[in-house]
Amino acid sequence: MPELVTLGPWLRRFLVEHIVTERNLARNTRTSYRDTFGLLLPFASRKLHKPVDRLAVRDLTSGLVLQFLAYLEEDRDCSIRTRNQRLAAIRAFARFVGSRDPAHVEWCGHIRAIASKKSMPTPVGWLSRAEMQAMLAVPDRKTRHGRSEYALLLFLYNTGARVSEATHLKVRDLQIGRSSGGHDLATLHGKGGKTRQCPLWPETERALSEEIIGRTAEDAVFVSRLGTPFTRFGVYRFIERCAARVSELADRTITPHVIRHTTACHLVLAGVDINTIRAWLGHVSISTTNIYAEIDLTLKANAVALCEVGQPRPGRSWKEDKDLMAFLKSL
Repeated sequence: MPELVTLGPWLRRFLVEHIVTERNLARNTRTSYRDTFGLLLPFASRKLHKPVDRLAVRDLTSGLVLQFLAYLEEDRDCSIRTRNQRLAAIRAFARFVGSRDPAHVEWCGHIRAIASKKSMPTPVGWLSRAEMQAMLAVPDRKTRHGRSEYALLLFLYNTGARVSEATHLKVRDLQIGRSSGGHDLATLHGKGGKTRQCPLWPETERALSEEIIGRTAEDAVFVSRLGTPFTRFGVYRFIERCAARVSELADRTITPHVIRHTTACHLVLAGVDINTIRAWLGHVSISTTNIYAEIDLTLKANAVALCEVGQPRPGRSWKEDKDLMAFLKSL
């Protein structure tokens, strides 16, 4: 089968050259694209009864892609958001092939015509100050490991860092213990290679200073009980364990991203302007941050109270209005 027809060479160029060298996409985006085709190719092989290395570009018809998307939702129990994410990767591949081979332009159009599925935005979950304080009280700070866990949880709350930003934090990224009166800072490496600096509370600075004693500049700040850097999965498990020991959170799913939402909501309640919160969280667009301006019922209640003119008067049933009843009967 000619190389221009076979799927393999096209996919190799797309994953190795295009999204890495030409587009310079973030590592997580590359991983997402790779995982998409790691699921799609075995699915197509089973459906078409062809080995993966014999699949052609045109074997990925729009009908087959739709079956794959349905398989993700129904068999793998993926969310609509994940389904749309996988579709975006397939569309990007189709655009790549179509832009380089005119013979595949029509095929590219069919793939790119597949619509994303509309999904309802998930409510933003966050913790009250009392609930966050209860979470912070869970680690046993009398032990070395407990102090390490406390430092990690406090850092997540202080900075609103993503999980990857916390697990990739190195000692050289901390600017703490300043005697000149400057702010203690943490440099976070976020999505797309973007960096930002977050100020640290004195309590966070104290906990981190103790945590990095004896470490080199290239060592990870947060390490597990075994002395290895925390993984994404390890942070998730740690947050789950802490939440399970807080009675008020027994029926709720608490993740590191809920802690991130909590940081943003508490900044809103403290009166911090939304653009500062955008920079604090590392959002590219302020429209992403605007969700936090709408989620707190306390702010809404205060806004209604400001608009209140007088005490509401008890209404009278329309059935008791004799003039209105007479008017209705006359019609």
